[in-house]
Amino acid sequence: MQARLNKLTFKLHEQRDKMTPSLELRRKYIETSYLNQIRGEKEMIQSRIDRLSPGVRKTFLASRLQKLNSALNK
Repeated sequence: MQARLNKLTFKLHEQRDKMTPSLELRRKYIETSYLNQIRGEKEMIQSRIDRLSPGVRKTFLASRLQKLNSALNK
């Protein structure tokens, strides 16, 4: 019984060692995807702000742009 438990524990440790690089790559991919999405939204908002006349929508988009900029700077 003890040998079987040790074998199972060893297999779990092996699997964890194999999965660690994969998880790290996945985390980096998610981070870069998120940053690219924020940058794209930022550029879209900036182009819309430039075309709008002063008003509530322009103010809202400007505040959203400011929030995105602060999220990118973190």
